[in-house]
Amino acid sequence: MLDEKIKEAEQVLRLAAQMSQTYYHKPLVLCYSGGKDSDVMLDIAKRCLKYNEFEVVNSHTTVDAPETVYHIRSVFKECEAQGIKTE
Repeated sequence: MLDEKIKEAEQVLRLAAQMSQTYYHKPLVLCYSGGKDSDVMLDIAKRCLKYNEFEVVNSHTTVDAPETVYHIRSVFKECEAQGIKTE
C-alpha cells in the first residue's frame, strides 16, 4: 500500500513539473518548511524528477525553532551540492 502511495505522489509531481514547464516555462517550486512532510516530498521529488525540473524554497518566518533552521540549512546545502536550486 505504501508503494502505491509513493507511485501516486511521483505521478502527481511529474505532472506538476510538466505543467509548470508548459505554462510558466519554469521549474516546479517545492515549498519546504523543514518538517517531516517536506522531507518526504523532497525525497520523492529527488527520486522521480531531474534536478533541473524543480527548485526548493523556504520562507524564513523567524518563529521556527533554532533546530529547524539548522536542519533547513543542512538540507539546502545538500541540495545545492546535488545541483538543486534553493532559495
